[in-house]
Amino acid sequence: MNRKQYIAKDGTPITDDMVERWASEAEHGFTNSTLTREADPFPPSRVDMRAHTIRIPDELWRLVEAAASAKHVTPSEYTRQALGDSLAQSGLTREQKVAIYAQTHGLTQDEAVNALIDKALA
Repeated sequence: MNRKQYIAKDGTPITDDMVERWASEAEHGFTNSTLTREADPFPPSRVDMRAHTIRIPDELWRLVEAAASAKHVTPSEYTRQALGDSLAQSGLTREQKVAIYAQTHGLTQDEAVNALIDKALA
């Protein structure tokens, strides 16, 4: 099998053992770590979007609008981020998340894994 070799910015080769360790840490919530949110993996300019109707109480929508305003984003963008954050903690397996990413971006499973690794190492 022709595998792509990855090299860290400092020149360190990325081994399968390292990737497995990082995956295990990710699956267990990166204990003792501080996490920051990366850019939206489904930015509006890269993914076709459709409007979907949901029903929520007016009070909740006003909170969404206020939170979006505080973050200087649209209510739609805030809602996408909140849904993405919630799904990231949903208990989906790594394989399920990769499958969703692959399908959303029109990639094979292997291409999706490589794209995610490239993104993480960029």
